[in-house]
Formats: sequence, C-alpha cells, structure tokens
Amino acid sequence: MLWACDLNFVRGEDSFVRAQWAARPMVWHIYPQDEEAHHDKLDAWLALFSRSGVDTAAAQTLTDFWHAWNAYGNAPDWVALRSKLPILTRGAQQWQARLLGLGDLAANLVAFCENRVK
Repeated sequence: MLWACDLNFVRGEDSFVRAQWAARPMVWHIYPQDEEAHHDKLDAWLALFSRSGVDTAAAQTLTDFWHAWNAYGNAPDWVALRSKLPILTRGAQQWQARLLGLGDLAANLVAFCENRVK
C-alpha cells in the first residue's frame, strides 16, 4: 500500500522503515517517549533527510508539517505540503537510492569482520 500512495502517514518504527523503502513522501507520527526523546529522534531523521540533497524550502515544509503532526509545532499546513509533494517525491526517491547504496546488512557485517581481522 505504501508504494501506491502519493503521501504516506505512518506510525511506529517498522512502518517508518517501510515507508522509506517505498520512496514516497511521508509523515511520521512517532510514538511519544519519556522526556520527549521522540522529538530528538524525529528531528535527527529530518536533519539527515534535509541534508540529503532535497530542496531546502521543501525540507522545511516537511519539517514544519511533521512537527505539527506530532503536536510540537503550529497547525499542519496542508496547502504548503501539497505544493511541495513533487519535490519531496524526488527527495524520497533520492533517499531510497542512498539507502540502497549502503548495501545489505549481512554483506556489510562480513566486510566489517574481515577488515577487523586484518
């Protein structure tokens, strides 16, 4: 279903990971944690995504919307988010390509172990 939508709303870490693989813009409604640690987690991902080559204004629109959706920002600006969807779609596709470039876990662990032995 995530691959079929123009914009995904997800909750929880598993859905968040799957949404990244779908290469579609998304809004993550993160589970609240003690001492608002979830804000740090959410903002860390937004910072990584913002620095991945996505348009600065589009990244800020997404950040503002995520903050509002997670109840620590102004009201969600649906019009602004919709206007940035084409740019955010390209950004999500670039993000997915970046993830694919990291390789798979098993091969990376083997390479890590081989390099530690040398």
